[in-house]
Amino acid sequence: MSKIVQFLLQKIGIKLDAHKLKKFIDLGFIVIEKILVKFQRLYPLYFDFYGEMTENEINLANISEDDIILHIGGGPIPATSILLAKKSGARVTSIDNNLRSVKQAISCVLESGIADKVQIQYAEANSYPVDNFDVIIVSQGIRPYKELLQYISKSMRDDARVIFRTSTSPSGEIVQNDLFLKDMFKICKIVAQKKNALLISILLLKK
Repeated sequence: MSKIVQFLLQKIGIKLDAHKLKKFIDLGFIVIEKILVKFQRLYPLYFDFYGEMTENEINLANISEDDIILHIGGGPIPATSILLAKKSGARVTSIDNNLRSVKQAISCVLESGIADKVQIQYAEANSYPVDNFDVIIVSQGIRPYKELLQYISKSMRDDARVIFRTSTSPSGEIVQNDLFLKDMFKICKIVAQKKNALLISILLLKK
């Protein structure tokens, strides 16, 4: 699946500007999740798709079992939250503002056997208390993400780390529409997600 997505995004990315490309990628992930949630046998493919990304982000933010993580936009298949808990031992809270997705995510976590480490909540991210968390992960597809990141930048702890997933140009740079990040955060490091075409994870610190 990842190779097909990568091929399509690379081909379409040549024709679309960065802003339109981000919207296309974000919509694509939402559609894929809504389809896959109906076919549990395909869950391993979806988890594999996020495996490399999660490992990269654990290294990017030096995540350990002592960390408490907030994952914003967990969706109906909270692969990131589950993988983070399994790979790092950290406790993860995954929130989403779609009640149906939350119910599906709870079932997914129970089936994964890691419900003691992963908590699913129905919540609006732009008013959720983020100051209790060591690491905050903002998934691709969140809307409106600029306002959310502004809220996080003002509400996060001084020592917290933020990971923002977003689309990139073929060169791997931050696109024009995401340059506002420099006004809100210290941009610490960027890691390209090779298996997840045209996606990057950006480590942000409080300014």
